[in-house]
Amino acid sequence: MCKQVFISAIWVGLVVYSDAGCGMAQDEISSWQAPVERVQALMAQQSTFNYLEDRVPDYQLPDPLLLQNGDPITTAEGWYTKQRPELLELFREHVYGRRPTTEANIRYEPLDVPTPICDGQATAQTIRMVIGIDDREFSLEFELVLPTEASRLVPAVVFINNRYRIPVEKLRDETDEFWPVADLVERGYATASFFTSDLDPDRADGYATGIRAFFAAGNAPEDDAWRSLSAWGWGASRVLDYLETLEKVDARQVAVVGHSRGGKTALWAVAEDPRFAIAYSNQSGCGGASLSRRNYGETVGRITSVFPHWFVPKFASYAGREEELPIDQHLLMALIAPRAIYVASADEDLWADPRGEYLSLVAASPVFKLLQIDSMSDSEMPPLEQPRIAGATGYHIRRGQHSLNAEDWQRFLDFANIQFERR
Repeated sequence: MCKQVFISAIWVGLVVYSDAGCGMAQDEISSWQAPVERVQALMAQQSTFNYLEDRVPDYQLPDPLLLQNGDPITTAEGWYTKQRPELLELFREHVYGRRPTTEANIRYEPLDVPTPICDGQATAQTIRMVIGIDDREFSLEFELVLPTEASRLVPAVVFINNRYRIPVEKLRDETDEFWPVADLVERGYATASFFTSDLDPDRADGYATGIRAFFAAGNAPEDDAWRSLSAWGWGASRVLDYLETLEKVDARQVAVVGHSRGGKTALWAVAEDPRFAIAYSNQSGCGGASLSRRNYGETVGRITSVFPHWFVPKFASYAGREEELPIDQHLLMALIAPRAIYVASADEDLWADPRGEYLSLVAASPVFKLLQIDSMSDSEMPPLEQPRIAGATGYHIRRGQHSLNAEDWQRFLDFANIQFERR
């Protein structure tokens, strides 16, 4: 008989143990369960980390509609004027850091003429963003793809690429599943992408050559200063600034997409910048979509020790005492409301805690409800390979490992089409 457990939270949900051993195929059950063989293998390989639901501690999530002083939020006005600003500050203080207030001048320079790609259905071009402070400059190049023929303004996707830069030459000659430009163009989207390390190096020792050091004039970062995830999100906003100047693009319909650390960035970028319409988090895990309090797969202690440049030092202090965090990642989801969020997981990527990613999305539902927006509220996960869309929220878990592939993109674009009423 399958084991069951109830976890204390704002809502109470049924969680099926991953080691239940029910002997049922994924296609035969109504709710996803972690593959037993995968759980056993990971527990044998990584015995210091938890992949068993019966070892997830009882936890209580911070109420998304309760201020730090205990006052309840009962109106949309209260959310926008009190709770949302308070939560943003809590995430800045405890997780991602505060962006600088230093004024900078930014200009954009096309580095080449538009190059036809996708059999002439689109053009690709490299744009250089130059950030100036006093007599100093910092530059970032990003690729821009625009459909050539469109009867109306087109929506756009900003892709935060955490793997490698994909230059115009490759867009013209090759197909890359990580950023499938041809698919985006075929679906009627403009798209732009930058490589994260070009803006702020994705290394613990990379501070000196990145945008954060540039803004700080080379000085060491303060404890609450922005870290790399926040810096990359800032970069996405600066790409949006440029998209707003383009006659072909509907800047009210721009989504941000990221995988893994890029997915963490996408969520925070959209929380920080209300101009973005949709956040897509693909297998973002700890510090992204999944709940820190579950202590399943990657933990706060592990991620902050291996990637200290992603988060403020204060986040690391909660290792082993996650229940003392004044926030958890469901509140990051709530900060995006009433705009749209799509979260995706993979069956074998238990390191990212698929259940924790899904439950985080569900736990944000009280805020969507307050704002009179439909959202995911069923605590039972959908089955494998069966996307679920509820109002402004969507989720799927597919077969496979930690990656962003064509299947993920197609399901996200299906969701985006619905949100942009382009069915």
